[in-house]
Amino acid sequence: MVDVADRSVAKEIIGHLRDLRKRLTEEIRAYPTPIPRCDAQFNHLYEQLGRLSRDLDAIEGKSERAAAEAFLATRPYTDDPSERDFRAKIAALR
Repeated sequence: MVDVADRSVAKEIIGHLRDLRKRLTEEIRAYPTPIPRCDAQFNHLYEQLGRLSRDLDAIEGKSERAAAEAFLATRPYTDDPSERDFRAKIAALR
């Protein structure tokens, strides 16, 4: 039987990743143009968005416990303190 708390943790992780993806997408859309190929900051944002999207796709297909383990195994997507706090919260729930 799947614990309700486990199910809500997985939903919380997926919601968190979707929110991050939305914020990164908005930041990329608002980036000043023209964007040269050598713009390291833009390239970093774009790479982070790609990695996050791939990880989200992989996590969505996993069981509840495996989703939490997979999320905690990924590198942070941003330097935002709220992401560190969220990761610490999920780690404490394991």
